[in-house]
Amino acid sequence: MRKLLPYLFIILFPYAIGFLLCALLHPPLMKYLFQNNIYLGLFFLCLFWLLALLSAVTACIHHLACRRDAAELARINLLIKLVQIPAYLFIFAAGLVCMLTIFTIGISFLLMILDGASILLSGFVGISAVKRSHAQGLISTAEMVLHGILQFVFCADIFSAIFLFRKTKQ
Repeated sequence: MRKLLPYLFIILFPYAIGFLLCALLHPPLMKYLFQNNIYLGLFFLCLFWLLALLSAVTACIHHLACRRDAAELARINLLIKLVQIPAYLFIFAAGLVCMLTIFTIGISFLLMILDGASILLSGFVGISAVKRSHAQGLISTAEMVLHGILQFVFCADIFSAIFLFRKTKQ
């Protein structure tokens, strides 16, 4: 559990999106946290994303510079992606509901952008796991390129993380 502490902002970012959605639907929460100002909520969400981006880039650089074990990085990558699944399901459901009316379709597009920003964060951790696996000779160059790309593709990143984890455990 302590190994996931440096990745806390990365893990929690999709949940922060869900929390902002819940605050929109709960007026007292919106009033006390964001003074009934959605722009303030989006500002805090962007600030949280910047902290998560800094954490992701720092972790990626650290993993590549310190030459951590590929199996450990693949495990961390898989754990991050699996822990984020409930938040993605909630955001997906909220996006579908918002697409029902023309007045809230913009929220669905915003949620797609925020999902992309979240996948970017976890993709940095995935890239370092892919690169270390290749450096240790566990995957070929073609697999490195394929799985490097898949780390940034919604849903495919989970299957790629599982494959990478299984490959490094051998």
